[in-house]
Amino acid sequence: MSPNTPKNIRKIGWCAVTVLAFALVASATTAASAGSDPGSTGTGGNTAVFGSEAIDISEDWGDATACLVWPDQLDVPECFATEAELAQRVASIEAEQAAGFQHGASAASGANCSGYLKLYDGTSYTGSALWLRGRLQWFNLASFNFDQKTSSFKIGPCSAYFADLASGGGSWYPTSDTEAYDVASTMLSGWDNDVSSVYIT
Repeated sequence: MSPNTPKNIRKIGWCAVTVLAFALVASATTAASAGSDPGSTGTGGNTAVFGSEAIDISEDWGDATACLVWPDQLDVPECFATEAELAQRVASIEAEQAAGFQHGASAASGANCSGYLKLYDGTSYTGSALWLRGRLQWFNLASFNFDQKTSSFKIGPCSAYFADLASGGGSWYPTSDTEAYDVASTMLSGWDNDVSSVYIT
């Protein structure tokens, strides 16, 4: 813009540039957030590790029957042939954490509430198992091919919320039944295979 341009036009031009810059930053921030959200369903897939393979668990678990989602600790979800193998992996991670704490490492995020929310696609804690750990965020279960599949659950030391739509939308499962250490071998009437998102407090 020429120095000879009238002041009021120069001012309008700079305002337009500033607004455009803010819009671009906001757009980039939103895109980055969507890509890193553990419950995001708009990222074009959700890669997990199963043995030496990379699988898209938003589409198909393949031969895996148990998956662990722990954003604070794992870069991507990890899946296993059995829930027992998943439990072994968790025990190994927690042993490493405990050793780190003894050597002065800082506690991991959410360590004061260290249990898992465990969802099962069969009644009585059978079928495929999805273990979630990560507080104060909604997990959209479609990201893990678990949308409207929950038939039983176990809650750890942090209470949870269950919603029948993504990101906490729609109706909520009675919160009096999803408090710390609640378990249910079957879902309440109308809720079998009807949970789409969960939140750990």
